Formats: sequence, structure tokens, C-alpha cells
Amino acid sequence: MTPSLGAYIGGAFGLIGIAAALGLGGFWLRQWIVPEFTGALARLSEITIAVSLMIVALEFLGTVGIFRLGWVIVGCIAVGLLAALVGWKRAPRGVEGVAAPRVGLWALIIAIAVASFTVAEWSFPSLLSMDQGMFGGDTTWYHMPFSARFVQDASITSLHFTDPLRLVVWFYPQTSELINGAVMAVMQSDWLSPVINMGWLAFAMLAAWCIGRPYRVSPATLVAAAIVLDGGIMIETQAGEARNDIMALAFLLAFAAFLINGHQRHAPTSGAVSDAPDPNAPLLDKGPLALAGLAGGIAISVKLTMLAPVGAIALGVILFSGRGRRWTSTWVLAISMAVTGGYWYVRSAIASGGNPAPQLKFGPLNLPTPDQMPLDPRPRFSVTHYLLEPPIYRKWFFPELHNAIGPFWPLILISAIAATVYIIFKSSNKIVRVLAAGALLAAVVYLFTPLTAAGPEGQPRGFFTNTRYLMPGVVLGMVLLPITRPLRMPEGRAWKTLIFLTVVYWISVLTTPHWYPAYIGGVLLLVAALIWVPVSLGYLHGLRRISRRKVLAGAGVMVLLLVLVGRQQQVDFSEHAYTRNTLFLQDGGPVAAFDYMRDKHDQHVGIAGSGEIFFSQYGFYGADRSNRVDFIGVPGKIGAYRLATTCEQFRNRINAGNYDYVVVSRFTQDSPQADFNYPIRAWIMSDPALEEVVAEPDITPQPDYVYKVNGKLDPAGCRTLGKNKAKDA
Repeated sequence: MTPSLGAYIGGAFGLIGIAAALGLGGFWLRQWIVPEFTGALARLSEITIAVSLMIVALEFLGTVGIFRLGWVIVGCIAVGLLAALVGWKRAPRGVEGVAAPRVGLWALIIAIAVASFTVAEWSFPSLLSMDQGMFGGDTTWYHMPFSARFVQDASITSLHFTDPLRLVVWFYPQTSELINGAVMAVMQSDWLSPVINMGWLAFAMLAAWCIGRPYRVSPATLVAAAIVLDGGIMIETQAGEARNDIMALAFLLAFAAFLINGHQRHAPTSGAVSDAPDPNAPLLDKGPLALAGLAGGIAISVKLTMLAPVGAIALGVILFSGRGRRWTSTWVLAISMAVTGGYWYVRSAIASGGNPAPQLKFGPLNLPTPDQMPLDPRPRFSVTHYLLEPPIYRKWFFPELHNAIGPFWPLILISAIAATVYIIFKSSNKIVRVLAAGALLAAVVYLFTPLTAAGPEGQPRGFFTNTRYLMPGVVLGMVLLPITRPLRMPEGRAWKTLIFLTVVYWISVLTTPHWYPAYIGGVLLLVAALIWVPVSLGYLHGLRRISRRKVLAGAGVMVLLLVLVGRQQQVDFSEHAYTRNTLFLQDGGPVAAFDYMRDKHDQHVGIAGSGEIFFSQYGFYGADRSNRVDFIGVPGKIGAYRLATTCEQFRNRINAGNYDYVVVSRFTQDSPQADFNYPIRAWIMSDPALEEVVAEPDITPQPDYVYKVNGKLDPAGCRTLGKNKAKDA
């Protein structure tokens, strides 16, 4: 089950080759597009371009059906080298870079300490997941199944139906899963999946640093972002999991960073940056605008919740561009955002008959939406449903906000809102005002988003986990706080703002740590790789104390160390991950079924039944994740996927799936009184083509069973079962 040493070495050097080629492409395209960018801002640009190149390459490979080990390596390297050649030929020579404003030593130390502690806090649950596997509900429900299916099919064009719920998650944008799938294909294992989000975390803090750069408050904007990124909700749902909120937030911050820096480079260069750049200069040149478009496109290609802030900000940039510049701003933003963000929406439009986001209704446009059964993980209430119910605030909202953001959550939310409102009405900087408006809009949209207060009436049990949808507005508002004029001028006030934010950070994070002494060595290695080594090499190179060659050599040593340590971690993951199958389940469920399927290889598994079956479906992929798992349902028009409503239909769908095994619970829902509750086990248990190999009759919330499929089921046999008393759709 463990990939061979040769496969590990080949995969490791494949990833290194991909990173090197894409990094080279990012470097030279950045030299062409924004040659004046330097330091951290240049690195942010190069990483954004490199990720964009990777996305384009992987989307092409997946579309033509060659999303496989060799092609992923060759394709990404080829795209990176071709981009480097184009950039090298077109890059202007002799352009003097715009140096970053000087940052005080103590402010820099505070920023590094906060960044290091944030990475350390994320490292513990990430390393724990590298030992025991990832068990978060969304991770095992659809994030990892999507990535695994990309690898199994070598294609990304078809929809993977994971469940019969109204959410139609198969229409979600899937760039995060695409990148995860590429890493799985190259390493022939998913052992790196638990730490991928660590990279996006470091990138998010780099972007936050760059937001404050033109105002000389980079440490403060980094700390402000860390207050949100190191909150309980982010660690609980993102660290060591395959959830994609952190990647979306990272590129939302990069989107803001490029807009701010692209605008402010026209400002006076002496002293603190003015809020009023040269009125005769264009709002944004094409280079920074294109980079912003790439970053914004990636954000919306990761999560639908990014559409509101990114779309609003992009529209504001276009409107504020001024007469004669609006068309240029429109086509530059539109093309660059389409390159990185358009693929999944085009795929959805094709599959649904014209709707790029079939989960949403676009007012009078009346675009087609899938005809799903009204089934939800929890009753779908938004926060506004409880707007006039103070008892819900005291019992549910306030305690869960404390858990999600920290003990200073009222101060944090009020500060973020105050910053955005002040900037909107008081700032003369059009770009910053647009960003503030986008942050405020994201927060307002959150209040009306379905499922933000999901749960039975009066019991919004889903409120905590879905505070994730509030984080785009909060993190944007927080990073704008230190650049508001009253908090950064004069310089002494900027220092006080940094101290204030640092105190809020340290008190907030005291409520979040889950530290395990056994992982201290791994934590130090991750902090060194993501913070200490890059910052040290960049700082020394910026001071011209070491050459670029020595920077590359230092980075190479760090990478080699990670490769040497990684093999043992891969072996441990292959042997021990997902052996504690009870971690898949919150309220009980198919433990024996998971144990049985763990030892199977290359089997086609059909699943049907309650949420404990499909929310944890990644457990049925087996120890080497080679099993193919599908929910047994009925496909409909424009991407709909529904429950089978009769015995004959259910048996026919099993026959159509050509399954090797079928895993079912007794009914499709846990409550006998629920709508769409069908006795699926009774429908198939007497069929001679099925052999019962696992039975768990005494577990909650429902018994479950595993059947070996030895032939075709007989739909005509349903007539002997008696009249179906379950409710019909």
C-alpha cells in the first residue's frame, strides 16, 4: 500500500521540477509585467503568476483526459519554461525597482513572531492529520473525493455526484481540489494533502504584509490578518484539512495587495504615502491590474463566496478608472480573471444548460437550476432569520463567535466595520474605498447566505462552522484598519496601532492552541520552511549581503531536508492514516464498514443512505485510495441527482453502476417521519445477487450493511416485497 522508495523520489523531484519551472516562469513574467516590483511584493507577484500557470496547465490536461503522473509533471514544467522564455524575451532591461519603505527592526521582529506563532498553531493539527488522516466533514464528503476522482479518471470534465442534497456541491468551483489532485497524482498518494493549506496560510500572510507596504505599516497589516487567520474557526476547519477557505482568503488578500500597490506607486515617494496619488496618473496601469485579475480569478475559482467581494471590488475599480480608462480596465480585468477563474463556471454552464453557478438564482434572468429534492445537511436558515431574536444571540451566536474569533470578537468585528465605514466616507483614495466597500458587502451578504445559521428552528448548530463565510469581510476590514489615516499618522500612532493589534492577537490565540509535544520537531521544521528561511534569505538579499545564487542554494538545502524527512512521514501515513475509523463519525456510523473497505483495492463501491454514509465517504476509498466510490442515485436534467424512490428504480441504479460492493443504511434519512425516507435496505436484502459481508445492526444513528455484488439484481423481485409504505417524491 505504501508507494515505493523509487516512486517517492520520482514524485519528490517531480514536484521540485514543477515548482522550479513555474517559479522561473513567474519570475520572468513578473519582470515583464511589473518590473518595478521588488522584495515581498515581487515574490507575491511571482507566486501568483506561478499558481496561475499551474492552474491553466492542469485545466488543459484534465480537459483533454491526460491528468496523469507523467503528463502533470511534463505539462507543468513545459508551461513554466515557455512562460519563462516569453517573459525573458519581453522583459525590459535596466528598469529600476521601487524599493519598499523601511520597516523598523522591532516592528519586523513582532511581525515575524506573529507569523511564526500562527504557522506553529496550524502545524500541530496538520501534523496530526499527517499521522491519522483527515476527518473533517467537508473534507471527506466532497473535497477529497473530487481530488481522488480527478486522478482516477485522468479528467476533470465530468460531474462527480457525491450525494442527493440540494447544495449540488458538484457544481462548486474546484481549483483547490484540482491542485490537491495534481499533488496526489505526482506523489501517488494523498499524504501531502494535510499540509497543502499551510502553504496558502503563509501566502496569505505575505499578501497581508504587502497590503501595508506603501503605507509603511506592513507589520500591522500582517498582524491584523493573523488575528483572523489564527482564529478558532480557521484552525478548526482549515488546518490539516482539505477545505479551501484559506486558499480563497489568501488570493483575496493578494487581489487587494496588487490593487493597493499598483495604485500607490504613483504617490509621492518621500515619507508616508499620501491618500491622494497624482490625479493625472491612471488609477491602475495594466500590469498591476492584470496581476489583481489573476489573483481575483483564483479566489472565485476556489469558492463561490468570493464572487461578492471580488465582483464588487472589480466593478468599483472599473467605475473609478475614469473616462477613457474604463474600457482598458474592463478588458484587462476581465481577461485575466477569466484565465484563472472562468473554467469551473464555464463547465457548470455547459452541464446545466446555461447557468454558470446553478446553486444561485439570478433574479429575472431565470437561468436553469437542477431540480433537486429539498434535502439539506441541516435546516437552511440564514443569520437574518434570527435578526430579532436576542435569546438566540445570547445562547448561540455570541458563544460561537467567541469560539470562532476569540474573546475579543466584539472588538474585532467593530474595528473591522469601523475601518471600512471610515474609509468609504473619509478616504480620498479610490482603490482603498472600493476595497472597504467590498469588505462591507461581503459581511452583509454573509448575513443573508443560507445555512449560516443552519439547524433546527431555534438551534442554529451550523453557525460556528459557517462563520467561515464571514471571514472574507472580516479579514479585509482588519487589514484596512492599520492603513486608515488616523491610525498611521503621525508615525508614533502607527506604532501604537501595531502594539494594540499585537496585544489583541496574543490574547486571542491563547484560546486556540491544541499543541502536542510529540510534534515539536515537525512544527519547527514547518515554521523554518515557511517563515524563518524565506524571511532570512530575503532580508539578507535585500541588504545585498548574499547573492541570488546563495539564496537559491539556501532554499535548495531546505527543500532537500524536507525531502529526506518526508519519506518516513509518507510511510507512516500509508500505514496508519484512517485506521481510527471512529474519527470519521460525529454521531456514530459504519465503523465496521470502513474497516472492511480499507483493505480493498480498485473496487467500485456504491453508497446510499443517511448522512453518516455519504458525509464520510472518503473512508470507503481504501487504504491506498484506489477504490471508486459513487452515491447510488438517479441523474436528472441539468446536473440534478436525486434519490431512487422505488425498489425497482434502486435496483436498476445498482445494476447501472456495475458496483463490486454496495454500502447502505436501513433508510435514506435518520428520521422515520422525514420526507424522502425510503427503506433501501429492505429493497435489496433479499436479492440473491447480493451477499451480505458486513452488518452493524446495533449502531446509531442507523444500522448499516455492506453487500458484495455477485451479479445483476432483479427489479421484478420487488413485487414480492409488498406495497412500499414510504413517502414518494
